[in-house]
Amino acid sequence: MFSSLKGKFRFLYSSIREKSKSVRRDKLWPLVREAHLDQNGSCAGCGGISKLQVHHIIPVHIDPSYELDSNNLITLCMEKDECHLNLGHLGSWKKSNINVEQDARNSLLTKQSLTKK
Repeated sequence: MFSSLKGKFRFLYSSIREKSKSVRRDKLWPLVREAHLDQNGSCAGCGGISKLQVHHIIPVHIDPSYELDSNNLITLCMEKDECHLNLGHLGSWKKSNINVEQDARNSLLTKQSLTKK
């Protein structure tokens, strides 16, 4: 039960954090986000389909010019494995992971190989 509450708290925290960031989002961001999720409807790190979030590989606060670039986006979740936090931010919201695409692929392959056994 505790881990379930912890996951819900982290998901809520990330949502609040997103809304309180000092970086202003482009007015097209909601449309780009939805289009990305329509095309990439599962977590790149675990294959999950709930609590999906769109992660910027190069963070918006570092280079806002990549905010709407589809090549800079990856779908990660805040489900049980908390892929957005653990793969996208290396376990800390203050960090970013430039290798998130490769790390997500490796994580998904590992998870898939474990389920086949």
